[in-house]
Amino acid sequence: MTFSLDRRAGGALAQALITACVTVIVTSITMIGPLLVDVSRDLGISLAQAGLLAAAAGVPQALGSPFSGLLSDRLGRRPMIVLSLGGVGLLAFAAALAPGFAALAAIRFVSGALGSLAPTSLMAAVGDLFPAERRARAMGWFNMGFSFAAIGGVPMMAAIGGALGWRAAFVVAGVLLLLLALAVRLWFPRIPPMVVGTSVLATYRAVWGVPRLLNLLGANLMERSLFIMVTIYLPAFVMLSYHMSAVAVAPVLAVVAIGTIAGNVLGGWLGDRFPKPAIFVVAQLVAGVLGVLLFGVAPALPVAVALAASLALANAASRPAFLAYGSDLAPGQRGAVFGLIGLTNQSGLVIGSAVGAAVLGSGGYRGFAYAALCQGVLAAGLALPLLRPPRAR
Repeated sequence: MTFSLDRRAGGALAQALITACVTVIVTSITMIGPLLVDVSRDLGISLAQAGLLAAAAGVPQALGSPFSGLLSDRLGRRPMIVLSLGGVGLLAFAAALAPGFAALAAIRFVSGALGSLAPTSLMAAVGDLFPAERRARAMGWFNMGFSFAAIGGVPMMAAIGGALGWRAAFVVAGVLLLLLALAVRLWFPRIPPMVVGTSVLATYRAVWGVPRLLNLLGANLMERSLFIMVTIYLPAFVMLSYHMSAVAVAPVLAVVAIGTIAGNVLGGWLGDRFPKPAIFVVAQLVAGVLGVLLFGVAPALPVAVALAASLALANAASRPAFLAYGSDLAPGQRGAVFGLIGLTNQSGLVIGSAVGAAVLGSGGYRGFAYAALCQGVLAAGLALPLLRPPRAR
């Protein structure tokens, strides 16, 4: 089932709201990073203990993704998005008043669980609202929300926390989330439930019967693993390899972020014109080769920056078409499919972090060249069967 409004009124507004929702919800979950030092001092805990607040939100978000997809198919996209934004917004106010670490960790845990409702519902809504010839570009703007959160939302919260304290940052986040929840309630299109009168078991039986679903999920897992590995360890690689301070490396990361944004735009444009799985396969192979050149050759700094930005561009270019392809696999269970994709997104975060730590501990940054190539090739290889037309179900 597809409920498309893109060729009528409201397409641009819906797309803007989707991008804004992703930006704000991702910011609210990841903003804890630059606030950890102040949190640890204010609550009298170690920095390592404060760092557990990130996991406190990340784990329930990963585990909740499949269930959020099921709810989205049954109750509708808009109620889930409003519940997620409004709930996380109210919990942000509670976090600002948290008297100690245990209370803050519990609030972050519930925030992560509620936060899982929005991204899955928003991804499914893109498939519902936008026609096939526009869907990849719309997915590109969905992905753009993650970039906007990284280069705008989180730095803004860091600045507010530095000037007014970490509790003020949570208050501002809460206000933004509640205002956005109101905007979605008023202006986001109502999409009828995709599943009516069907049991959860029947839904998952239909989803797992989708041809080559495991190839889609496996390829997504490897792509996310490569992305996270590079994202987490690239700053330290540049600082250590080229003797740069944290302040000096900031412009490098800004260039890489621009590469990510450009990749989402390019990937959306390509995805609406060429076979979607082919774009993913080529982009992942290119990303793997660029990873070899970046981490294995030790080029001059300008070349390294260009390679890092190109790697970010190639990896980002693979996402819009791939997600648009996933939205067509089981239109009647679109939320459930994207719930599984959300689970592999979070699992890729864990795997990429672990692979990077293992490689760094055993062979230094040169081992990243082989790890990047292996993950890119594996992602492309898993996606190769998707090039064949799906069998009739």
